[in-house]
Amino acid sequence: MPVAEPLNKTMDRADLDTAAARVVVDELNDLIEGLAARGIRISSWYGAFELSDDPGSWERLNRGYDYTPLDGAADDGRFPWFLYWEIAWLVTNNRFRAGQRLLDLGGCSSLFSIYMASRGLEVTAVDLDTELVTNGNRVAETTGWALRNVRRDIANLDLTGTFDHVTSVCVFEHVPVSTRVRAGDQVRRLLRRGGTFSMTFDYLNPSRLAAIDSPDDVEEQFVRPSGLRVRGNERFVDNGKRYLLHPVHHPSAASSDWREVSIAAGQFDPADARQVSRSNEYTFGALFLESA
Repeated sequence: MPVAEPLNKTMDRADLDTAAARVVVDELNDLIEGLAARGIRISSWYGAFELSDDPGSWERLNRGYDYTPLDGAADDGRFPWFLYWEIAWLVTNNRFRAGQRLLDLGGCSSLFSIYMASRGLEVTAVDLDTELVTNGNRVAETTGWALRNVRRDIANLDLTGTFDHVTSVCVFEHVPVSTRVRAGDQVRRLLRRGGTFSMTFDYLNPSRLAAIDSPDDVEEQFVRPSGLRVRGNERFVDNGKRYLLHPVHHPSAASSDWREVSIAAGQFDPADARQVSRSNEYTFGALFLESA
């Protein structure tokens, strides 16, 4: 009997080669181009509206050595293939349907939340960034899509009603572990019976603040606190592929203030910050949970 491919796992660019993923990629490209033509803004994969074109910028070096754009990408400068993978993996492994209620954590003005609204889902996105919240509601007004954007801390989700799906796209590595644990408990209360909680996150990001470095970390920070059931393989699988590089470990970091800033922010101790990596260090992962 063939072994089922893992659902809960680290990123693989080859996942974008499937027929189902290519449909999502084409839809994302059409959405990006269509909204740009109408002057509607979407936040980039970094959560900012504009990014530097400088190949030596923090964001560009973060893409890792030998980064290669996805063929036909509508705007690789703002939406690299990593984000396409996150969205395609969530979409092709969920049964998102028009009319369902979806809560997106930390995704106001994001490509994912706007894409879900464009497909007819009733989306509520929460975020602490006032500019992203305001712009997200402007998108809703302009398009007529069911997209509600609310300023909320994901540690305190005092929302009414229940949701068919809760999602989060590379947000949890930016918040304390205590917030990850608290959010999981709240998500369980907000999910309807049989609802899903699907997320992506940095995996093996060397910043001490990220701290999602093993299958045990995934279990302890997300699965156990949520009290939800894992869909697919119960043990998170690391496929060993690394695509991203922390800019502090790039050789050019020595000529910038990145090391000092990262040390001051508590991301690295001095010895770790001085390390230089000649290969990519980390990747993204995805986890799928559901309410019994």
